[in-house]
Amino acid sequence: MSRCLLSVAAALGVAWLSFPTQAQELRDPFVFGPRSESQAGMAMLIGVLWDATKPLAMVGEATVQVGDFVDGWRVVEIRQDGIVLEQGTRQEFIATGTAIPTD
Repeated sequence: MSRCLLSVAAALGVAWLSFPTQAQELRDPFVFGPRSESQAGMAMLIGVLWDATKPLAMVGEATVQVGDFVDGWRVVEIRQDGIVLEQGTRQEFIATGTAIPTD
């Protein structure tokens, strides 16, 4: 940017950059609907990266595949609309945008 434009901007009091004075929590653009306080801090299924030979799932900030563990649950299947988790003899289907069970 030329010095002339900078001088004019300074004389007019135009701020080119503004920074927030306090940190703010941003909303996750991949999670739809209202987010309850009870889900804050819980791992959620953000999305599925579908590939017929090697599907992946995004859980929280991690990318997982079949056989990986998430919060004590083993990923046993990745579908186009969610994942199947297993803990002992219990299996749970988790749809995209849903929190991983904590118990």
